[in-house]
Amino acid sequence: MTEISTNTYTADYILAKALDIGENILRCGGEPYRIEDTVNRICVAYGAEFADIFALPSLIIANIRMKDGTHSSQVRRVYQNSNNMYLLEKMNNLSRDVCSKKVALQDVETEIDNAKKGKPFPNILCYIGGILGAGGFAVFFGGNLYDALVAAIAGIVVTFFNLHKTAFVNQMIHSVISSFVGAVVSLALVYFGVGQNTDMILIGVIMLLIPGLAFGNAVRDLLFGDTVSGIIQLVQAVLIAVMVAFGFTVAMMIFGGVFN
Repeated sequence: MTEISTNTYTADYILAKALDIGENILRCGGEPYRIEDTVNRICVAYGAEFADIFALPSLIIANIRMKDGTHSSQVRRVYQNSNNMYLLEKMNNLSRDVCSKKVALQDVETEIDNAKKGKPFPNILCYIGGILGAGGFAVFFGGNLYDALVAAIAGIVVTFFNLHKTAFVNQMIHSVISSFVGAVVSLALVYFGVGQNTDMILIGVIMLLIPGLAFGNAVRDLLFGDTVSGIIQLVQAVLIAVMVAFGFTVAMMIFGGVFN
């Protein structure tokens, strides 16, 4: 392996490339402490004498000082993020390769683009997951096989909305729309005699939309002492859950009487 010289990069360039990786980790669901550790390690590996990184679910603030006295301070604002475990693993591997000098800083942008182009599995597996998840939870909570069938069909609709979410739609609005449509499909199928227990069906569908991972990350940050990050993520998770419940409630208020 050819050793890459750390003297060829300026403080601004080193920090910018480190933040490129940190920002993408944050966008695909990485925890704030992971971003802080990743950016710090990359900067130190390329000659930073001091690195101070502060990350929140929507913001990264970083400052580094090099051994020659030069320094750089940069801020990254992240407006959209999602849970993409495949891309998160790719970004983690890239950060390790950058730290070990297997990937040069000038190649970081290309490696990030290549990682984003990759797909871990076809969309059909996502639909199968939605079918098994919604249908399985409907049976788990007391529904029968007909209820599982209705929940599975509604799960396909919810999965479709998740896979084709547009970047300009707010996460809260998307949660309301997905839950509303999922509930309407469930109520309509029960009305036409496909299912029997509306409550069990809706429970199965709603389990696809509950932000369980985000809530778990929030609790973990709180336990690790990252109070600000934990509280922000906890509030976000609770708000999404409230929006999901709101979408189901509106659907039942509007169409509950129609489909009875």
